[in-house]
Amino acid sequence: MPETKPIIKRTVPDIELDREQFAHLEYVVVKIEKAELPSLSATGNCYRYVVANTVSEVTGYRQGTKEEVVHYCGTLIEDLNQRTIPKKKV
Repeated sequence: MPETKPIIKRTVPDIELDREQFAHLEYVVVKIEKAELPSLSATGNCYRYVVANTVSEVTGYRQGTKEEVVHYCGTLIEDLNQRTIPKKKV
């Protein structure tokens, strides 16, 4: 019978964004406005959004309702902050 080895699990340290030192890098929604562009969505709406921090600005267009675009911007900001703000161990 083959000898079994115990499974060793590595503990991953808790990591969070260092928002205190790098608050200037945190993205926020600056503007969401209706855009006059052709849209294929059921509502026929297209919105222009701007998210920014003190260093850069991201402008984009999204089809859907305003609520859907607001939700999308929230997800986008979470992703941008995860990539931009340095992390610290807790």
